[in-house]
Amino acid sequence: MEKRYLLGVDLGTSSIKASVLDLETKSILTESVSLSVQYPDSFSAEQNPNEWWQNFCVLVGKVKEKINLQDIGAIGLSGQMLGLVLMDKSGEPVRPCLIWCDQRSHAEIKEILEKINLREIVSLTANTPLPGYWLPKILWLRKYEPDSLQSAAKFLLPKDFLRFKLTGEYTTDVSDASGTLLFDVAKRRWSERITELFLVDGSLLPEAVESTAVTGVVTQKASLETGLPKGIPVAGGGGDQSSGGIGLGIIRNGIMGCVLGTSGVVLAKTDDVKLDFENRGLHSFCYSIPGKWFLMGCTLAAGGSFNWIRNALRTVNPRIDFSDLVNLAQTVASGSDGLLFLPYLIGERTPYSDPLARGAFVGLSYKHTISHLVRAVIEGVAFSQKDSLEVLRSFSLNATRLIVSGGAARSSLWCQILADVTGVSVQTTNIEDPASVGAALIAGVGTGYLASFEEACSQFIHPLQEFEPNSRETLKYQEIHQIYKDTYQGLKEIFPRLH
Repeated sequence: MEKRYLLGVDLGTSSIKASVLDLETKSILTESVSLSVQYPDSFSAEQNPNEWWQNFCVLVGKVKEKINLQDIGAIGLSGQMLGLVLMDKSGEPVRPCLIWCDQRSHAEIKEILEKINLREIVSLTANTPLPGYWLPKILWLRKYEPDSLQSAAKFLLPKDFLRFKLTGEYTTDVSDASGTLLFDVAKRRWSERITELFLVDGSLLPEAVESTAVTGVVTQKASLETGLPKGIPVAGGGGDQSSGGIGLGIIRNGIMGCVLGTSGVVLAKTDDVKLDFENRGLHSFCYSIPGKWFLMGCTLAAGGSFNWIRNALRTVNPRIDFSDLVNLAQTVASGSDGLLFLPYLIGERTPYSDPLARGAFVGLSYKHTISHLVRAVIEGVAFSQKDSLEVLRSFSLNATRLIVSGGAARSSLWCQILADVTGVSVQTTNIEDPASVGAALIAGVGTGYLASFEEACSQFIHPLQEFEPNSRETLKYQEIHQIYKDTYQGLKEIFPRLH
């Protein structure tokens, strides 16, 4: 029997979101529930997997208020990538999840490269070692929490914890598995060479399938806990950046996605796997379209930097919000009167791969106000996205358009600054949460409710606004961007001394 809805769920860092795609009206309903993050120290970031599940159940309850859950035809899962969940034999988490921005395993990168040279590990996994990946986290746990590691019967990525709770299956998809440093991205399977070299028991790894594969169905137990009908098929889905690319319509060459959430990502679809031997913090992953890949650069604290300055100002004015900050920034001319901001609040990934880097305002003087600081933060984040764009261009991946999503997409100022800084046309769409929408589209294609990704995207994704770069401002920002890059080079030897 044909169903009316597709449900996509994205397990983010600050919230868990649902998008319900109506196959009849081609409309999209969204809901969300906030999540908490624990930062035990300046290098660590954790979340409680059981809290994810509790809030997933709350999220389904909110969806139930809007639609008949019996009419859901398929579920797709998306989630923050790189997080390591240790599961014990009884199916419970051993400890909190070490999430994507956890940097405590930065010292283990040296250990990895002492066992295998950079060229070989990139050849095997398509990625350079970064603290966020599973392998360095496993090595860290082996040293500092051996009991936790010994108790693990299975490793899962964040969204796949939800899959286990829904279906009872220990499965991931190839896009999410790509972010472990244990996966042969070119061959789309776990790397026996890496697991053997670093003594990682292959039985601890979940099965890796294509994003469109059906991985199980909602069990009776999950039905009782969530209210979802038993038997709904659950598709493989994708890591948030892969499913988010689908949700932005990045299904052909010549366009790139720019997702400004807590992190900031610039990504492009590729027809083959790309290898970077220069240790620039790129991610080269399997895409959620079978037989395709994607390349992306990542800033760890993009929207996170904006949230930071908002939270700092809320100690003075608890009611200040996103729009208030944008209004302040609008009063300041481009370049922020010589004030620069480096958005490295929890280290950086692209293009420096530097977990010890930290944020900085440079150029402060008596003339600068809070408005200048806010504008400098926006410009600093835009410069970081230009850094990623330039690295992608070095692979002959050129874009005539950046399709932008996240909180910044709601601000004309953010979008115009991004267009001016990058020199590329910026477009917004009707999609509020690309990752959950992408997850739903993947599920639709995987179960046959949608004939293809081309059909899926054309039916649900529509352009809203276009922001063209101002050539005069672009030229001005080119000079400032070079100063921005030189500032990091001037400070990179200082950062380690701050820890």
